[in-house]
Amino acid sequence: MTTPRSSATDPGTRLVAALVDRDFRQLARVLTADVCMRALIPPGLVEVSGAEAAAAKFSSWFGDAEELDLVRSGSDTVADRLHVFYQLRVKKPGDVSKIVEQHLLCEYDDHLVTALDLVCSGFRPDEAEAPQPVSRKRAAQSPRQIAQGSHAGPPDTEAFA
Repeated sequence: MTTPRSSATDPGTRLVAALVDRDFRQLARVLTADVCMRALIPPGLVEVSGAEAAAAKFSSWFGDAEELDLVRSGSDTVADRLHVFYQLRVKKPGDVSKIVEQHLLCEYDDHLVTALDLVCSGFRPDEAEAPQPVSRKRAAQSPRQIAQGSHAGPPDTEAFA
């Protein structure tokens, strides 16, 4: 039987907090000893069994980060499942910051996750750190202007009439 959740007992909130703190032992404590984890990540499906193996998988993704910042997160029920999501800004050694978002649909009981299915965006370029165009004026031009070599004036609106 699923018991009512509070912020102190919500496994989603506790999982995200442990992940952001990179406390993978605490993350394992949010999972049952025999938890089944399936993750669809680039480049494919990953399946692990057991709390320690699941925590180790999260550690392999985030444990070596120089910086790990929570951008946003949430946790709510969907009928008898728990939906957990979080978006992280991650900077690994020698790399620029990346954004990663994961969504988990979990079975849970007694404030512990018994099974989880995860889908991951992969480590995507952080637009906050993306290089800016060399010329903002050129970036604002229409593709037709760029192709014609025009560097001034408004777009040719007659072409769209």
